[in-house]
Amino acid sequence: MSKKIAVVLIAHGSKRSESNEEFIRLVKKVKEEDTHFCAVEFAFLELAKPSIEDSIDKLHQMKMDEVYLYPYFLNSGKHVAVDIPKIAREMQLGIEDMKIEVLKHFGESQSIAKIISHDLKSLSFLKLN
Repeated sequence: MSKKIAVVLIAHGSKRSESNEEFIRLVKKVKEEDTHFCAVEFAFLELAKPSIEDSIDKLHQMKMDEVYLYPYFLNSGKHVAVDIPKIAREMQLGIEDMKIEVLKHFGESQSIAKIISHDLKSLSFLKLN
């Protein structure tokens, strides 16, 4: 029997609903393109719902075997280094039949520099020879 594996993309959350909706649209695109996971969910660290805990609970109810938390943060500030791992540890204590692991945050992706460089090169006002 294969394992049921899920991922939760985590954003900071904002009082501005448009910002939260932008993130939700991104997660929907990821969900459409990715076939490796049984479930692709989203969560917010603060200021918006669902919380990380809510998303983990949902996936536990769906009988996932493993849940990977992907912090959609550029830098490894306090939220990435302390807050998200703490939430994962606390949730893991109460859920013994599902592995919960925090992945490297978005800002550590090797692709980011290439994406920025590509976007800058495509600026029409630049005359790069």
